[in-house]
Amino acid sequence: MMYKSSFIDLVNYAVLNSTEYYKNPEKTNCPNPFFVGFGNPNAKILVFGKEKAFDKENLKQLEYESIKNPHEWNSYIQNNILINKNKFYDSKNYVNVFFPYLNKNKSGHTWSKYYNLLNNVFTSIPDNENEFFNYAFFTEVNYIPSKYSSIKTFKNNERIEMLSHEFFKSFAVIILACGSYLRKEQIENIFNVNYCESIYKKRENIHIYKNSKQILINTRQLSMDVSNDLLIKVSELTKKNLK
Repeated sequence: MMYKSSFIDLVNYAVLNSTEYYKNPEKTNCPNPFFVGFGNPNAKILVFGKEKAFDKENLKQLEYESIKNPHEWNSYIQNNILINKNKFYDSKNYVNVFFPYLNKNKSGHTWSKYYNLLNNVFTSIPDNENEFFNYAFFTEVNYIPSKYSSIKTFKNNERIEMLSHEFFKSFAVIILACGSYLRKEQIENIFNVNYCESIYKKRENIHIYKNSKQILINTRQLSMDVSNDLLIKVSELTKKNLK
């Protein structure tokens, strides 16, 4: 099977609920609470950000990256197509759910930090065309895009129910790079993990959760002035749990 069964089940769930959600005309140009994510669903590492950093009024980007995201995944599953760099839509910039964009990122961009983090783990990822998407699956806690985070804690029940899906518990390492967006109790309940310990450093705390199968690393959003020390520490914790 090209895709693990939990991912197929998640995509089916997302497609059904998306279809129902957009039956309401008032939701036509709204972000999709059942947005799935990008990258390699067969990877061993899952990375959560806070939310996608673009203006939700950019309707074309919203369509590709949010509204139709579950349907694009479903198309690949139905046709047994795995990772590739072929454009899914006739679009100027967007590529597909495996490699959303191929352009090189600025040093402070979240994707640049993701590259550095994963390159610390695997050490040989090419620094071009966002090859790091091969090495992890990426999604967001909050499904509503925003250039600047406008909330401190996340409480949307539709999204939280989806994040509780078995697929998101199937990774050896979960990196929850969203700061205190989710409270300790939420993290434990959503991912079936238990809090273990914290490593404190000004603005770059790391909170570690575990169960018998995986580790969850909760830290700040990986963007802008995040230090290399933090990326290295998270990568070290990741490597230890990939064995």
